[in-house]
Amino acid sequence: MSKNLLTKLQYSAPPESQLIERANYEVIREIQSLGLRRLVKHCWEHVPFYRNRWEKIGLHPDDIRGIEDIGKLPVTNKSEIEKDLKENPPFGTFQGDLPACRIQSSTGTTGMPKPFFQSKHDWDVIGNLWARRLNAQGVTAGDRVQVSLTYALFIPGFTSTEGIMKLGAMVVPVGSGAVTNTERQITLARDWGATCWVMTPSFALHLADVAEKMGYDLKKDFQVKRLIHTGEPLPPAMRERIEERWGLPAYDNWGSVETGAPTFECELKNGVHINEDAYYFEVIDPETGDRLPDGKEGLLTVTTLYKESAPLVRYNIGDFTTIIPEPCSCGRTFRRMASVRSRVDDMVKVRGSAIYPQSVEPVVRKYKELGSEYRLVVDYVNNRDIIKLQAEIVQDCSVDELQEKILNDVNKVLGVKCNGVELLPFGTLAQEASAAGRIKFRRLLDLRKK
Repeated sequence: MSKNLLTKLQYSAPPESQLIERANYEVIREIQSLGLRRLVKHCWEHVPFYRNRWEKIGLHPDDIRGIEDIGKLPVTNKSEIEKDLKENPPFGTFQGDLPACRIQSSTGTTGMPKPFFQSKHDWDVIGNLWARRLNAQGVTAGDRVQVSLTYALFIPGFTSTEGIMKLGAMVVPVGSGAVTNTERQITLARDWGATCWVMTPSFALHLADVAEKMGYDLKKDFQVKRLIHTGEPLPPAMRERIEERWGLPAYDNWGSVETGAPTFECELKNGVHINEDAYYFEVIDPETGDRLPDGKEGLLTVTTLYKESAPLVRYNIGDFTTIIPEPCSCGRTFRRMASVRSRVDDMVKVRGSAIYPQSVEPVVRKYKELGSEYRLVVDYVNNRDIIKLQAEIVQDCSVDELQEKILNDVNKVLGVKCNGVELLPFGTLAQEASAAGRIKFRRLLDLRKK
């Protein structure tokens, strides 16, 4: 396959994208080099945020000749984007000066929502990349895909819909549970014969809880063949719980509003493939900022080679992960990224120790008496930090005995002593999230005065 043809197939949707997904890796590197030179030139001419930073360190676009020079470019941190927004309201200078067709923003779970512009070109590419995701996970033109993601500033509801339509499949855009209540979504999926369901992982478990309360058999009463997830991490324990309850494969897709649709899991489910014609992923040392070799865990930085509006150049996304060095046996040559272990933004200090809410996920998923929702609550009482786990009960049980078992398990994984386990009636935490209008469920509530 010639390099010229593959270059023309850059950012394409299936079936054409299948050629570039399996291209010789040296050709992929050449395509990335071309993309990086184009991106740096674009940022120099149209994005003051980057030009100003690069001029201060004496960097010129001519210094970047290929992807091997990407380390000459400084890492961009979220704090710098936030500073730019504050100093140049309302949108900052990192968006660039080209016309944009829409604004999407972060959900604001770790701070104020940050707006990111999308040009028409950007939006078309993200739709193509979503089509790659769905195609790799078995979606075809004959599928009826129910999308239970919010259609608002949160990006994947819209972009997954674009990808579904590019494959020729039918979209059932029910939106989040705040728009179409959970019971209604379950009824529609059954009555309208959805064959694929797109949602966050936590909502998949919540749907399972509610469907069973409604008297449905998850493995017999629906035509759904696969569950496709994005918007939240999908840790192994959570995936196992989802697949066990639904009796279906659950696929992971890592991304964010800043990046678009950079990765997808193939049918083997052994790490997410990176759309390397459109992105360049690096892992850096969190202390020194030095680039780490594949196989070493560190902080993920992302460069969006295709973006016109709000491009990212070595953007520290704040996720701890690893680039998998071995090739995938599915035949794709795109490198893979391991599941995100934790996020810098999710970390909280309790009694001097770093605590990550995801650490208790395996404990919660271990107990069938518990529902899908949980959170850690941190407070400051009587001059000391206290931390407790809140979870919901879905089955009758001896509460005191269950609390003791869970507390023992939590203390083995948390890193500090947990002060208690509070078991709540089913629906308590989900109702609170819905009333607050939240898109993602927050696994940490810090009540301490800042």
